[in-house]
Formats: sequence, structure tokens, C-alpha cells
Amino acid sequence: MPQLSEQTVQRRALQFLKEWYRKKARKGKMYLQAEVRTRLDYGGKRADGLLAFQHFWWGTTVVSMEAKSMKTLAAMKTQFDLSVFLLNCLRAGGLFCILSGCFFALFWMDDPMMRIFLPLNAFIVGAAAYGLLTFGSYRHKVAPVLNQLAEYPANERWLAFSRDSWRKLNREKRRELTKLCKAHRIGILLIDSGKRVLVWQRARRKRKLWGDFLKYYSNGSRIRQAIE
Repeated sequence: MPQLSEQTVQRRALQFLKEWYRKKARKGKMYLQAEVRTRLDYGGKRADGLLAFQHFWWGTTVVSMEAKSMKTLAAMKTQFDLSVFLLNCLRAGGLFCILSGCFFALFWMDDPMMRIFLPLNAFIVGAAAYGLLTFGSYRHKVAPVLNQLAEYPANERWLAFSRDSWRKLNREKRRELTKLCKAHRIGILLIDSGKRVLVWQRARRKRKLWGDFLKYYSNGSRIRQAIE
């Protein structure tokens, strides 16, 4: 299978997303641009693609995209992250402590030692059990490409991979990356050497309670004028 360049993946993914969102744009107005930077106070990072439009129901909608090819295959590979693992164990320990009822011993037990020992013991047991049972889970892994995409705030985010680079990953790595993207509401596009673009996984909308995501981008004001 011919290897696609990252520029080709970027261009074809943007063209596909333009058609994907066209019917959702009010009055058909849509902003589409490659290589859009965030503001300096938000890191000055450059997204491979940005779309913006006024949604019929949700108002201002921002879509960001990151493209990857065989050249940047390393960024697609998941890897175990100790800090994520420890944080997940702490959360599980706290949840077990509360659900088991041991947390409330802080308030209703008379013995000062038991008031501390019982919740602490439940917390440690819950955290240790979760860590042992889920040590190999995708939940404790990260992928550089996801960290990169997180730097481009948007209502919906997409990763576009060349089909040849996706196939280069083994089945387990593809499965883990898909699950991580699903957990983060990220969509996946696979671009082949022909004209086909496969939606491997749809992006899910992330709502913002106040304002919109255009404020994070250096040309946010100009984009807003273009779609209003």
C-alpha cells in the first residue's frame, strides 16, 4: 500500500470534515483553515485543521483536527503512564471508601483510632485491588497524539490517520488507541491511497457552559465574523 504524506492526510481529512458538517451549519456559513494557532497565552500551538460554524441548535461550534502519517507513527502508539495509573488507583480507592460506607466512620465512630483506621484501610484496599486487577488496562495508558490534540480546544475533535500507518500498529495498539479516543470523545478518520475516507469512530460533542472555544485561537475574532 502506498504511503501517504501527512500533508495529503491533512488536506483530504479537512475536505471530508467540510462535507461532514456542511448540513449542520446555519445558512451554510463555515470557516475552514489548515494550520491554525492557539493564542500565545494558551500555548501558541498549531492545529492541523480547524472548522467553525453556527450550529442550528448549539450555536458556535468549533472542530479541531490532527493528522498523522507513517512519518509520525511513534505518536500513535499507546504507552503505560505511571502518573495516570497512580491517579486512577487513588480515585478507585476513594470511591471504594465511600461506597463501602467506611468513609462515614470519620463522623459517627467514637474511637479516634478506628475513625482514621477504617476509612484509610478501605482506601488502601480499594486502590490496591483496582491497581492489581486493571494493571494492563488501556485506562492507564497515554498516546502522544492525544496529548497533542488536547492542546487544540474544540467542541468536537478528530484524529486523521493514513490507512498505511494505522495498519502498521498491531491489533492491540489499535484497540487501545480506539478506546482511549472513545473515552476522550475523539473521532478517528482513516485515509487510504484512493478516494475513500473511513469514519472509524465518530467524535462526540463536548459542551462549554460559558462562551465558546474560539477564544482560545489567535484569529478567533476574525473566525467569529466569518460565521455570523
